[in-house]
Formats: sequence, C-alpha cells, structure tokens
Amino acid sequence: MAADDLLFVVLDGAGGCLVALDEPPLAGPVSRTGRDGVIHLVPAGRAVLRHDPPGNTGLRLLTGAGTVAVAGATVALSALLTPFVGAPVGAAGLALCGAGYRNGRSALGRRWLERHRALRPAEAEVFAGAFSAAQTVLMLWPRLRDLVQVATPRRELAGSLWTLAGLLHDRAALGEQLASLDRAAARLPAGAAALRTELAQRRALVRASLEDLAAAVGARVAALETLAGECVDLVRDERAVLAALEAIARADRSLGRVAPAAVAAPDETGELAAQTRAIVAAYRELTGLTRRATTGGEPAATG
Repeated sequence: MAADDLLFVVLDGAGGCLVALDEPPLAGPVSRTGRDGVIHLVPAGRAVLRHDPPGNTGLRLLTGAGTVAVAGATVALSALLTPFVGAPVGAAGLALCGAGYRNGRSALGRRWLERHRALRPAEAEVFAGAFSAAQTVLMLWPRLRDLVQVATPRRELAGSLWTLAGLLHDRAALGEQLASLDRAAARLPAGAAALRTELAQRRALVRASLEDLAAAVGARVAALETLAGECVDLVRDERAVLAALEAIARADRSLGRVAPAAVAAPDETGELAAQTRAIVAAYRELTGLTRRATTGGEPAATG
C-alpha cells in the first residue's frame, strides 16, 4: 500500500470485518476513531455496509443518459430517413452503451476487490486481536518516538494489517476449496480410482498452502502483539522510574526542611525536667516528706 493511503477497518456487530484502502460506504450513522491514519469505523444502530462499489451510481446515470441519447437519435434518424436506417443505428448504440456499462462496472468491481477485503467471523476474530495490538502501539508511540527515533509507525502497522487481511481472506478461500474437494471425494463412486487420486493430490496441496498461510498469519499477529507488549512494558517501566524519582525528590525536600543543628541541639525541656526531679527529691529527703500515695489523700509525715 502507498505511504499516504489511509486504512479503514469496520468491525460490525455480527462478527464480520472489512479492511479497506478507500473509505467504505456505510448506510446509517457511523462513529469514527482514528490514530495516525488507521481509521476505525463502528456502525451505530442498523448501519450496514453497502457493497455497491463507489462510482457505480455515477456509471449507471451516465449509461442511462447515453441510452436516452441513443433512443432519441434512433427516433430522429427514423423520422428523417427511414426506420431501416434508424433501427440498426439505435441497436448498435444501445449495444455500445451496454458494453460500456458492463466494462465500467467490471473495472469498478476489480478496484473494489483490490482495495477492500471482507473477512468472515473466524478470520475477523484473528484480525481484531492484531488490530487491537496495532492501536495500542499507535496510542503509546508518542511516549516512545524520541527514544526509538521513528516519528510514526503508521506505514509499517497499516501495511502489516492490510497484508494480514489479505492472508486471512486467502485462508478462508482455501478453506472453502478444501471443503469442496472433501465433498467431491465423498460423492465419488467406488470405481473412480483415478479421479479420487487427483482429488487427494489437490487436497494435499490445499492443506499445505493452508499450513503456510497459518504460519504467515501467526507470525504477523505475533509480531504485532510483541511490539504492543514491548511498548506497554516500556511505558510502564518509564512510569515506575519517574515515580521512584519523584519519591526521592519528595524525600529530599522533606529532609531539607529539618535543620541539622536542631537535631543535634540539647533538649531544654529534658534538662529542666531532670533538674526539677533532682531538686524535688532533695527537698523530700530534707523535709522527710514522702510522695503522695497513689490512692490519693495528704502525704504522710515522718519523724
């Protein structure tokens, strides 16, 4: 895909998926979320995908206008000359209009198939996981780009998703072919040994191709998920380091508010308390007074 192409992904509520290089026509309300060129379209309510290729409406209008023009020319020629001249000219003109419409529709259909890949639920589930990983990378990349020195992974991620959609689409098509071969083999009569051998050969080839596709799909999904995991881990570790540095800074600020001289200075209250205890003890000894009993009342006199 070209570097400036957008990638559109539609995940419908029925489990299907459409991946496209052109924005697909959707009938009904649609919500859009985009991250760096990868656009996620979510149909709302009963919005459905229209499989009419873009430009087909204009082609029909053009063909209709041409048909009307040919019909008018046919009538005019028939009136001016003779129906034997007008009718063949009109028939030829209508044939040209029909051929032009068919060729134009075929070209539009080919472009649609080249730039749109529809996936069934089994394949859509695999693609959805890879798409989620790609969205995670795009979301976290602003935190990583200065470190990695890559402005954006848009081209790599969009290209990988587009290729993955193609692999999944081919896998589904080959799965259908394998099922068709299995059904054909089951219906063969017992005497068709040669044809049964050919079917077995084709089935083996299809299975081998399916294994290759499964390996390619797995590798591409694993690469996307690994990249997403690395991004998540790096951002998480970066946050942990920042939190540790902030904790150290807060501790340093708290320590800076405690004056070392105040820590080392003698406690005046403690000295006063010790001095008071010594004087009181001497006075009691001198006067013969004892401490007040713990049960209350006046102190007992001695002597």
